[in-house]
Amino acid sequence: MIDKMDMFSLFTRSFEETKEVSKFLHQIGCCIRCILRNLGELNPASYKLSIEELENMLLPAESRTTAENVCPCPGCLGILQKFTETAFLNQIYLKVKEDGFQFSDYQCSLVLPVSLIVRQKALYIYLLNKFGETYKGNEDKLASVKDVWKWSCGFKLANILGSRFQNRSQFDILMTFQYKDSDKECAFLLDYLPDVFKKRKQRKFGFETFTRANVQKAVSDMTYSKLQDCTSCPPLIPTVECTCDISCSHEAVFIAGRYLKFSRELSQTPWLIDGKRIMEGSVQELICEPIIQMFKPTDHKLSSSGREDVDVRMLGLGRPFIVELVNPHCVQFSLEDLAALQKRINNVSKDVQVRDLQIVSRKDTNLLKEGEIDKTKTYTALCWCDRQLTEADVELVNSLKEITLQQKTPLRVLHRRAAATRERSIHSLSIKSLLPNNRFTLELTTQAGTYVKEFVHGDFGRTYPNKSQILKADCDIIDLDVEAVNVDWPPLVEPIESGTLKIENGQDNCLNSIETRKDNCVDEKETKEICLNENETVTKSCKEEG
Repeated sequence: MIDKMDMFSLFTRSFEETKEVSKFLHQIGCCIRCILRNLGELNPASYKLSIEELENMLLPAESRTTAENVCPCPGCLGILQKFTETAFLNQIYLKVKEDGFQFSDYQCSLVLPVSLIVRQKALYIYLLNKFGETYKGNEDKLASVKDVWKWSCGFKLANILGSRFQNRSQFDILMTFQYKDSDKECAFLLDYLPDVFKKRKQRKFGFETFTRANVQKAVSDMTYSKLQDCTSCPPLIPTVECTCDISCSHEAVFIAGRYLKFSRELSQTPWLIDGKRIMEGSVQELICEPIIQMFKPTDHKLSSSGREDVDVRMLGLGRPFIVELVNPHCVQFSLEDLAALQKRINNVSKDVQVRDLQIVSRKDTNLLKEGEIDKTKTYTALCWCDRQLTEADVELVNSLKEITLQQKTPLRVLHRRAAATRERSIHSLSIKSLLPNNRFTLELTTQAGTYVKEFVHGDFGRTYPNKSQILKADCDIIDLDVEAVNVDWPPLVEPIESGTLKIENGQDNCLNSIETRKDNCVDEKETKEICLNENETVTKSCKEEG
């Protein structure tokens, strides 16, 4: 017996003292694992021993567990008793199987009744009074109920699930233990330290009066003698048993890529006004629906490096985006699977194509946020002027660099954005071609957040300087394309051949359509009517500039 106990590292200084402490703990109703942890054992391997093995080592024969003498332990509320048995572990297995998650390893999280904090403190005070020198200064060296459960059951549950138990995993099995008398056992704290619980006590539904944080603080602030006056030391055997709710969850998975948009009648996100849909489909839906079908999350969210207006196309290498998949049930996919997913998305519609689809970490998502602040964008705009431009006009515009704009919130978005004046920069601009009927193409690179349409027509002077002011003539914008969002993220991925062809063909089609548009106007009057109609459409638009 003594030789077997050499495997433990306990507070007690002799075999006899170990037996004496074990006897006292057993007399107050503690289970064998609570006896061992309150003896100071911190070796996880010790808790892998069966109840019978531990009892044979620590208790006399007449004190060992039988079916008739098992009561909920006052030290763990029975959590280290019935909730470590195979029957309970099988319940976990059935719940995991029912929820249908894919996982290669798992972790266990336990939410314990807050009254265990009071009970553990009361148990320590009892041991300190009985065995002073042995326990003095060792309160923080006792293994927690949570840790002991994991040490006792982690390896057994791993065998049942056929998976590895880890201290940290993306797949979490959460056990929430509920004890009906928990608040009642903490009630004395309200009278002794009302200020600690005042705010929680006055809050309405959805908030608990006693939380792990405030109970821990209150108990830590109380002297041992005061705590003995307020609660039973040692803690009493519970009169009701704990219950446990089991739930499963998987950490979010993040899918990154770039999207191209070739339609001038497609919003980035579903467009609703007063609960009514304004137009069918959106970039978000076209991209996310195939992803949702594959990963089966409970929720999702698309974020992108800025956004373009409904009538603005996104060309070039596309706009970086991330889809956050909340609690995905299917997560085990290869690079080939992601390539097939990209192809599936690109087959949904010719209006939206994606590239560089890949799984990224949560940390990588910060790169998208950083890009929103620091990035520049390159645009091509088909514009109109109320007079024919000259070579001198072209030279004037092309000579301008680093123009600082003062932009008041545009009239077209003033109903949903705060009125403010924002300073933005045009880094470069040039007139690339002069076209019939007073039209011209303008290429410009701007700071993120610049309202390009307002820079062209001036927005009744709300953007200054503007194109109309520079040319001393009324200007308007017919079409706008985002040619590049200059963010070096996400990393480029070798595209599948069919996906590349689709993107390239889509770009060719877009370029052809803008060339066709250039030849549509037959005279200056028709040009002006088209420009006015375009501007009216833009004014009604509720989507923000890209």
